[in-house]
Amino acid sequence: MYKITSLNIDLSNQKVAVLGAGSWGTAIVSIITENNYVSWWVRRKNQKKTMTYLVNDKCIKCKHTTCVDVCPVDCFYEGKNMLVIKPDECIDCGVCEPECPIEAIISDTEPGSEKWLEVNKKYSEIWPNISEAKEPLGDHEKYKDEENKFDKYFEENI
Repeated sequence: MYKITSLNIDLSNQKVAVLGAGSWGTAIVSIITENNYVSWWVRRKNQKKTMTYLVNDKCIKCKHTTCVDVCPVDCFYEGKNMLVIKPDECIDCGVCEPECPIEAIISDTEPGSEKWLEVNKKYSEIWPNISEAKEPLGDHEKYKDEENKFDKYFEENI
């Protein structure tokens, strides 16, 4: 039997099951979201963060917020016409990725993600946190398949 020592994550509003942990500091955690999507991750004590999810320019002018509803740690931040993820708060669970209908959420391990890591870091420090879903932008259908939206439409909203 394993003794749970510490998760260092606020999951008080989530359906969470800690499947195992020990004095060596590893925890396997399962999160069950409203749509019964199950996600799990393993985190070692003092483990260096190696991955995060990011929002890219597909979100611009669409801003679906279905991802926000399932995030167990509320790491999304809202600008005028897009969302970003705060990389240092993301726990790499991946629950948000399949929720985005326009596939604007990517792993920072994907090629070309460096730009989006910088955008997400910068604006998650400036924009307000969002923890509840809202309706997408009114004309989101018009922009959903457009490319290079960052150069055309991005608004800092500072």
